[in-house]
Amino acid sequence: MSLNNEPKYIQLKEFIKNYISEGQLKADDKLFSEHELANRFQISRHTVRKAIGELINEGWLYQVQGKGTFVANTEGESKRKSKLIGVITTYLKDYIFPDIIYGIDEVLSKEGYTILLGHTNNEFEKERNCLLNMLNNNLDGLIIEPTKSVLPNPNIDIYERFKAEGIPIVFIHAYYNNFEASYVMEDDVLGGYMATRHLIEQGHQRIAGIFKSDDLQGLGRFQGFVQAHREHNLTINEKHILWFSSQDFDPLLLDDAYIQRFIHRLKTCTGLICYNDQIAINMLEILRTQGIHVPGDCAVVGFDNSELAQQGEIKLTTVAHPKEKLGRKAAASLLELINGTKECIQEKMEPELIMRDSTQTTN
Repeated sequence: MSLNNEPKYIQLKEFIKNYISEGQLKADDKLFSEHELANRFQISRHTVRKAIGELINEGWLYQVQGKGTFVANTEGESKRKSKLIGVITTYLKDYIFPDIIYGIDEVLSKEGYTILLGHTNNEFEKERNCLLNMLNNNLDGLIIEPTKSVLPNPNIDIYERFKAEGIPIVFIHAYYNNFEASYVMEDDVLGGYMATRHLIEQGHQRIAGIFKSDDLQGLGRFQGFVQAHREHNLTINEKHILWFSSQDFDPLLLDDAYIQRFIHRLKTCTGLICYNDQIAINMLEILRTQGIHVPGDCAVVGFDNSELAQQGEIKLTTVAHPKEKLGRKAAASLLELINGTKECIQEKMEPELIMRDSTQTTN
């Protein structure tokens, strides 16, 4: 680094930028440590940190906590405004996801943005591959549904790279506790409370529940389930609560022995809260095959108000998911972050209970 009248931190910045531009350091290569740079150029570590901090803000570098500073996949400040937004969900083809994506696209397309879709199948490695692919596509922003949001996420280092490169992120449905970011989601605690209170008001006191254990939606809905029971001084029997994870989803629906054990535990219950409409619809069929009448013997509530809820002989009472509205809100929030009018947006949307045949009281 040659000495001139420029401040030393600016000289160091130019040295690092030239080093990267000349190809001596490539994307994701680790930068020299602060100690090495300070010794090499006979400057203070404070000066080194100032130079590195500005290069991170300009998109040349990114940091991974506990590992060091790395070269970003960027061309500096010129790498921006691609008018491309990444959208990653757990699934794409069916259920509520097409409606969510439609809502996102409706807002973004009006502002001249194109969306790049990806899905994780709710698996960490697929999430990682999607994130890396999005990083290579010069995004202006990212909307993403977390994978197994309750569990420690092994891809936080990639999320930190988005932050380091100044690419705003909006999570939908949930968020990661160890990564501070914006989110737009349904108030699942309130939804679980509304569903359970509805059954209690219908006269049910022994209510079972099926909840997902590895995402915040499942925990929130269970929390609302508990809240309604406590408010009405009702006991919760743990034998009547079934937890399942993402990997258990198919066995829950298809394993006859497993279902038989759960039906046996449900014998004294007159109400059932299901994590989503998919499970609720399957439970309606299982209850029918067991000679248990809905809603006469057991009232059933689902979540999401998907198209499934209105199919079949028994229409399903369900807590409505905002779907398109949530997609539009997530997209609008991301635009606020991109334009700099907001720094962080964390919003929970109020759910709505849709009452149908599966909880209708009979006289």
